[in-house]
Amino acid sequence: MTKNPQIPLVEFSPEARNDNADIRGYTLNESGEKQVDTYLSKLAEGFQRIRVMPGIGRRHAAIPDDLLRVKVDQHYLVYQHAAAQIYIVRILFTRSKLGRYFEE
Repeated sequence: MTKNPQIPLVEFSPEARNDNADIRGYTLNESGEKQVDTYLSKLAEGFQRIRVMPGIGRRHAAIPDDLLRVKVDQHYLVYQHAAAQIYIVRILFTRSKLGRYFEE
């Protein structure tokens, strides 16, 4: 498979990796392995959707202007799109106060 230069690469911040691990652990404890697989697949589909259509995200007053968010089930994928890269900054629960994660 060749890389399409029109489709950006996806990278994850250390915080996004931690968020993903936390989601996995929480879902495993609450719902079991099958639900973990189902939910992580939904998130992976969200990453792919952003990769193919980076402009689908929306701005939000509580996050920095250079970031976008996309809702996937019960989480927001917060990301930055620059040139040939998608940078997943955080994966946050939709009920959380987004601004607290971006305070200086």
